[in-house]
Amino acid sequence: MELTAVLMLLKAHPDRPLLIQAEYLVINIFTDLLNGWREGGKRRAKNRPLKNNDLIEQIDALLVGKDIKWERVKAHTGHLLNETADRLASFARYQAKLGHWR
Repeated sequence: MELTAVLMLLKAHPDRPLLIQAEYLVINIFTDLLNGWREGGKRRAKNRPLKNNDLIEQIDALLVGKDIKWERVKAHTGHLLNETADRLASFARYQAKLGHWR
């Protein structure tokens, strides 16, 4: 869900500088791991595919030429936007299970 949120943000604001507040794992993908992922044929160690390759590829394409500042937010620590995003993700997951989210 966190990767989907980043993708939606980038699509919604294609021509604006952005501050993306996210958890460490999301930020780490795009600040430290991306080059190695590309060089490794978009696979992890032992030739295993990275989870969410499709989302990472879409985000990677949208990051080209973008002015992005990444800010780490610890999960479940009372950060208003993080807690709101978590609730929305939980609601979407619930709706998907019921078949209402398409």
